Amino acid sequence: MKNILLQNHEYPLIASPQLAKELGTAAATFLQKLHFLISETRKYKQKKNLTVHQNRKWWFHTFEEWQSTLGLFSVSTIKRAVAKLKELGLIEINKLSKIKSMRVNYYTINYKKLKQLFGIGTSQPVKKDPGTPPAEPIKGTDTPTNPTATKEDLSIFHSDYRSLYLQLRRYKLDISHDDPRLHQWLNIARKIITYTASAPTRLNIHKWQWHTPEQILPTEFLRGTDHGY
Repeated sequence: MKNILLQNHEYPLIASPQLAKELGTAAATFLQKLHFLISETRKYKQKKNLTVHQNRKWWFHTFEEWQSTLGLFSVSTIKRAVAKLKELGLIEINKLSKIKSMRVNYYTINYKKLKQLFGIGTSQPVKKDPGTPPAEPIKGTDTPTNPTATKEDLSIFHSDYRSLYLQLRRYKLDISHDDPRLHQWLNIARKIITYTASAPTRLNIHKWQWHTPEQILPTEFLRGTDHGY
């Protein structure tokens, strides 16, 4: 009976529900598996896939090997998940093999960015300075100051624009449908959505309240087109 669910040499696929909701199941599962591979130290692990570069552990796999390791997702799905994680700065990719003909990708996790976006760190306890007072809560509103746009309001905009606006509103970002920054954010839509979705874990806010972009987004995203967007 004990072998019904898992075959020999198989491992259960685990992903953070929070990350699965905000990144998608494939990206969250990839990230969790990569964390396991660069952290796990049991003897039977294939050490040849692991290397240390700049005091950080890196793991290499081809996409076909990732497909075999994860056992659930197609290569194309894994490629999209990797692209998403790289764009958000959650993973780093480098070609570290000393053999020039072996140009495989090595992967590691940017734990600082992971904590910044989602408040998720490693299992190591975080020491808090007892002399540092807790951050003041950021006050939101129970109802948005900008009313939700109607279908007619949104009909004049491109589908990507409408999708970005609706997703941000779903995460209770108090923004108008004709805010010019929405156009500027289209090229970095995934980052904007991720920062908005992760605001309750990054900041001292009530997730059921509405907040403005100025309250929850980094300053770099609030600048105009003259600042690189």
